[in-house]
Amino acid sequence: MPVPDPVRLYRLTHLDNLKLLLTRGALHAPNSAPADGMQYHTIHDPSIQAFRHERRIPCGPCGFVHDYLPFYLGPLSPMLYKLYKGGVDGYSEGQEPLIYLIAWADEIAESGKDFVFSDGHGIAAFTQWFDDLADLEKLDWPLILGREWYDTVEDNDRKRRKQAEFLVHGDLPWSMIKGIAAINHEVAARVQEELKQFPDQYKPPVRVIPQWYYQG
Repeated sequence: MPVPDPVRLYRLTHLDNLKLLLTRGALHAPNSAPADGMQYHTIHDPSIQAFRHERRIPCGPCGFVHDYLPFYLGPLSPMLYKLYKGGVDGYSEGQEPLIYLIAWADEIAESGKDFVFSDGHGIAAFTQWFDDLADLEKLDWPLILGREWYDTVEDNDRKRRKQAEFLVHGDLPWSMIKGIAAINHEVAARVQEELKQFPDQYKPPVRVIPQWYYQG
């Protein structure tokens, strides 16, 4: 499978965070979050975040994973499945209030923003890291964009490869979000209402894309 054109980047966040992002006018890496007193509604596994805080990046501007704003390279991540099934400590709301913020890899590169990307989960010891878009061809695109990612006897590395990441160093302006996806029309309407509260802020298109969520 060739590298998609454009290469979409998928960031999951809770709907409650939309006001914060619009107020700040940007998305920020954990280590670059402004000290403005605003509370981010986290959906992440605390134990995984502890590892990411200490995981070094070997290329690009280097540093640590938490110096970067993370995106997945495809929908239906194992993390979303874990949230859907109530497997994350401190989170019990399921997938309905979670929205996708979409960006394009090419546009980020052309903007001059520093970035890196991986061929699998960011904390796996044998995950490879890259800082040149030409290396996107080394990723497992059928798996990244597919619905099935469970490890099998024949291939016990599928789950890691599914979780390939694209990391943007520091922050990303809100204006570089190309679209917002929601699980249903009710959530999409809530997104639209939140956007209306910021008349001077850029408004990306909002779409209902249930196939980017787990069913049943």
